[in-house]
Amino acid sequence: MQVLLRMLPAYYKHVRSFENTLVTKFYGLHCVRLTGTSQKKVRFVIMGNLFCSEYTIHRRFDLKGSSHGRITDKPEAEIDGTTTLKDLDLNYIFRLQKIWFQEFCRQVDKDCDFLEQERIMDYSLLVGLHFQETSYREASTPESHHS
Repeated sequence: MQVLLRMLPAYYKHVRSFENTLVTKFYGLHCVRLTGTSQKKVRFVIMGNLFCSEYTIHRRFDLKGSSHGRITDKPEAEIDGTTTLKDLDLNYIFRLQKIWFQEFCRQVDKDCDFLEQERIMDYSLLVGLHFQETSYREASTPESHHS
C-alpha cells in the first residue's frame, strides 16, 4: 500500500501521458475497518481487468522475460483458458504490422522506464489470446490439418 501511495504522483503522470500504457490501471486504494469484535482493517486495491472482453480468452500468459523456472508444470490435457502459462510455454508467433510492433515496443520501453524509476523490479506482461473459432479448432485437432 505504501509503495502505491509513494508512486501515485508519477503513476498518474505516466498514465495521463501514455494512454496506451500497459501498466495496470489502478482505480482505487481503500481501507475499511470491519465491524464486530475484531475491528480489523482490510486494505484492497481496485484495478482494471485486462481480460474483461466480449471474446473468450483461450490462453493466458504471465511473461517476465526470463527462462529460469518459467514453464507451467501441468499436462497439456489440463490446460484451459483459466490456466496461467509462463514464458517457456509460449509457442506462438505474433505477426504485427510494422507500425503496431514499433508502437508496442516504444510503449514497453516507456513503461519499463517508469517502473525502473519507481524501483519496481518484479513485473510481468500479461497476454491473453483469443482464437477465432475455425483457427482454434484447427490448432486443437491434428486431424483437421489433413482435410
